[in-house]
Amino acid sequence: MKPPEIAAPEMPVFDPSVLGAMFGNETSVIAGVLQTFMAGTRSNLDELAQAVAAHDCADVASLAHRITGACRMSGALALGEAAGNLEQAAQQGDAAAVQQGTRDLNTQWHLAQAAIGALTTRSA
Repeated sequence: MKPPEIAAPEMPVFDPSVLGAMFGNETSVIAGVLQTFMAGTRSNLDELAQAVAAHDCADVASLAHRITGACRMSGALALGEAAGNLEQAAQQGDAAAVQQGTRDLNTQWHLAQAAIGALTTRSA
């Protein structure tokens, strides 16, 4: 049986206006928030990988929820959308969708890292 496909997020990889709305032109504050976001997300993704490997759907859903909120607050919208999709798959206990959602999340993480890295390099 072929696993269900999860639609790719139709959101921008990274929207700097999200943090701009909160912090204006305070580039040093925004850079600090993004640094904290990146470190926290990396840690959450490491925990998530362990939960996926353990087939712990409750933990996967909880971690995906945490990632979703952090992404939406930081402007990593496509990553947040992918995390939200993964959370739903885990809540439904759909192992195939969790696996696909994890792949989608990792893809969006790499895209977000590149986009945020490009932004912080330009503003440095």
